Amino acid sequence: MNLPSSTVGPPPDGGWVAWSQVLGGHLVVFLCWGYINTFGLFQTYYTTESSISASTSDVAWIGSMLIFLLMFIGVWSGSASDSGYFRLTTLLGSFMFVFGVFMTSICTKFWQLILAHGICTGLGNGLLFVPTISVVATYFSPRRKSLAIGTALTGTSVGGLIIPVMFNNLLPKIGFGWSMRAFGLLALVLSAISQCLLRQRLPPKQAKRILEFEALRDGLFVLFVIGAFMNFLGLYFALTFVGAYARNVLGLSFSRSINVLLVINGTGVPGRLILMWLADQRQIRGIRPVTVYIPVSLVTSLLFFVWIGVHDLRGLYIFAAFYGFFGGGLQSLYNASLTDMALDPTKIGAQVGWGFTIDSFSMLIGNPIAGVLVQADNGRYLYAQLFAGACTMAGFIITSEIG
Repeated sequence: MNLPSSTVGPPPDGGWVAWSQVLGGHLVVFLCWGYINTFGLFQTYYTTESSISASTSDVAWIGSMLIFLLMFIGVWSGSASDSGYFRLTTLLGSFMFVFGVFMTSICTKFWQLILAHGICTGLGNGLLFVPTISVVATYFSPRRKSLAIGTALTGTSVGGLIIPVMFNNLLPKIGFGWSMRAFGLLALVLSAISQCLLRQRLPPKQAKRILEFEALRDGLFVLFVIGAFMNFLGLYFALTFVGAYARNVLGLSFSRSINVLLVINGTGVPGRLILMWLADQRQIRGIRPVTVYIPVSLVTSLLFFVWIGVHDLRGLYIFAAFYGFFGGGLQSLYNASLTDMALDPTKIGAQVGWGFTIDSFSMLIGNPIAGVLVQADNGRYLYAQLFAGACTMAGFIITSEIG
């Protein structure tokens, strides 16, 4: 329930009330982004292990749809949350996510996977994520906001560690269908806990419009969103395809290829925490989330070019560790930068939502383009690696104009 406007004071900035929101946000992110960061496992499974006949590029559309819908409907779910419908929006999102997971467990055709794994869970993610992060941000002052959001966003890496291990152990024993149902039960329990913890702090915004367009009149905000668009065109290529790369190029087994994905998600935890802590050091002149985001985007782009020179498992593990640290940090800094740019705290959901909605289109097309480039290169990854590196480098160049 929202508090009346007259009773709302400064954010608690700590204590159980504030950190319980971070915990609830962590559980939501565990499901939303943990599931997305695990898609490399599904990409490998659907193309090499399952009976579903689909190309690398076709399967990549499922993962792209997951991310696209999470971000595309952010402007609506964020605005609905700002308008006082946080609970209704997130309850509907939880239902759609869990329903989509259970429906995925009975899919036998590719079009069914698109509907269940891609669209249904993607819509659930979109209804959950932006409202949750927006609410968490309102419980902290700028001094701690980035660290609080970063702690919630470590759920991405924690989910990216636990979910692949869960599937790797269950798949050989009970098969894909029952493994998905087991995950669906876990998702149901975590969703229920998060609903008990999360609570909107600020009163509803006064404006009656569902969509707020003020953010789009801010030139720096628009420039940041354009730069992030280019970053995200290439950013998720490694996360989605590294398992298939280990399987098809280096000849690893399906279970061993998952280990590379675990390295990426494991190093993402310190990457998110350390870089988000750095973004909060505002006593250092010029430090804010976007000024940390810019050099991290440069390092991430260079890593894609470094990947071209990797030809053995040890080198791939080293690449995965650095990519997980900086790529995970870049994802978190994106969220922190959007909330930091919000001029009106009662409209954080709309501000974050616009950034997500615009940048969602890069998520939709980035991985399928990379998949087409892998096929065009006869199963090699050079064209796709160059594409990912060039896109993220362009993102760095554009966002550097802000700093």
